[in-house]
Order: sequence, then structure tokens, then C-alpha cells
Amino acid sequence: MTSPTAAAAKNAETIRAFAEGQNNIDRQAIEALLTEDATFYPGARDASFEGREAFLDALLGWLNNHENGRFTILTEIYTDDEAVNEWRFVAKTQDGADVDTHGIDYFKLRDGKILVKSSFRKV
Repeated sequence: MTSPTAAAAKNAETIRAFAEGQNNIDRQAIEALLTEDATFYPGARDASFEGREAFLDALLGWLNNHENGRFTILTEIYTDDEAVNEWRFVAKTQDGADVDTHGIDYFKLRDGKILVKSSFRKV
């Protein structure tokens, strides 16, 4: 097994910090990990949110619709400018329904910050 490059190791730190920011619904922590021109593709057909503020508003809007939400990273793959992680998200909706879903996020990173996040969820 080869050692990760410094860029891949930095990307791993970024994505793990991003997951923790989501778990804490911490806007400032997440914002610090995004490029100014970051784009979020949440998985909904043809939906995209371009720019850091639009990305944050969409992501945090979704997170705030869940109580005690927790992302757990199950599998991780990192390169110098990309990352893929398989995750599990467990929470309750605002009306008390259980949420337990698996998905994969594809990330494109630039200089250790998230440029693109594309989410794919099992439904």
C-alpha cells in the first residue's frame, strides 16, 4: 500500500471536518471548508446550488429539517483533487419519523477546500 500524498491527506482532513460540521450543523465550520465558487448537487433531479452562500443555505436547510442527525463515514477514497465517501445518515424528521439512509458523496477539491459536492442517496 502506498502512502497518500500530502494533498490527498489534506483532502481527507477536509472531508472529515466537513462531516463533523454537518453533524454539528456548524455553518462557520462548513463555510471555512468551501471554495467561494463551490457547487452542491444534492441529488434531486437537475438541482444545483452554485456559490458558497447558496451551497450553505441548501445544505443547512436540509440538515435543519432533521433532529439529532448524524453522518458516519463508512468508506473513504482520496486523491490529490477528489474524494469519495460512503456514508450513513441517521436522524428523525421534524414530525418524528425515523431516517436511516446510505449514500455516496463525490467531492472535487481545490487547494484543500471543497469545490463540488455531488450526493447520491439510496431511497
